[in-house]
Amino acid sequence: MLSRLLTCALALALLALGADVGFHAEAARPSLCDEVAGRKANPSAFAASLRRGEVGCLREGTYRSREPNIRLATPNVTLTSYPGEHATLLGRLRIEATADGAAVKGLTLDGRTTENRASPLIYADRFVLRDNVITNAHTAICVLVSQYPGAEMPEGVRIEGNRIHDCGVLPATNHEHGIYVSEARGTIIRDNWIYDNADRGVQLYPDADGSLVTGNVIDGNGQGVIFGGDDDDSSDDNLVERNIITNSTIRDNIASHWQGPTGSGNVARENCVWGGSGDEGGGVDRSDGFVAVRNRVARPRFVNPDRGRFELRRRSPCRDLLRGRHP
Repeated sequence: MLSRLLTCALALALLALGADVGFHAEAARPSLCDEVAGRKANPSAFAASLRRGEVGCLREGTYRSREPNIRLATPNVTLTSYPGEHATLLGRLRIEATADGAAVKGLTLDGRTTENRASPLIYADRFVLRDNVITNAHTAICVLVSQYPGAEMPEGVRIEGNRIHDCGVLPATNHEHGIYVSEARGTIIRDNWIYDNADRGVQLYPDADGSLVTGNVIDGNGQGVIFGGDDDDSSDDNLVERNIITNSTIRDNIASHWQGPTGSGNVARENCVWGGSGDEGGGVDRSDGFVAVRNRVARPRFVNPDRGRFELRRRSPCRDLLRGRHP
């Protein structure tokens, strides 16, 4: 009996201490977490420790990397907050081209660094970025989907259910965006709130093909969504559909820009648009390289956008256009 009591007491003590002993805290591990990081863990080392298929959970707190990047390089791993808690990663998150099928979910990603570089940077196929708060206090690009030199373009990246806000230096430079899809195929950007970013909310440039941008609130950015290309490439076959794209502060809500070949197959349809620097037609530019059809010019009637509340009021004229889950 005494032995059993001592065993129980030891288990309870380990549970109480588990949050602070670094990672591999067995007593603090719920069933969905394969590894648990305590509050003193190095997030770079913790991410590197995950094996294929494992879920790594961070206890509540702020984790600052001791290295220039927090890297995910292993396929099919998930980095997330401990159940019932919310953790913050401070520093640059880099998803390597080897991390196909990996995911980052349910975290605050504060990308502030001394180098002011894009974060998270995504090179991997089928990477999932979901249910996070993503910002950098107006210091750099936030989400960047791009091709690692010498590797194939990332395919099938999903960016879903995030709040992406206050990215990019001010005054605006025309180069720093909330989501920047540079070279990629089949990216899905869905059900996010993308707001108050210096330049574009979503930039598809210069070689982003087959993207789907749907169900998002894209409000108060320098510009809403742009289709674009450089001297050699163009972004083609992208669909921007059933979003609320409003109140762009510098340029149009939806536009295109081509430095070389003009894009083809790009469509912006059934979006609710309002305001914008060029507010004729709700701030939808009539330039080449995309077709705009059945977009609705209407004030969306958000609950409280100044406090980051982009739910729609009951009588919003945009309610029937916006579906799906949201942050």
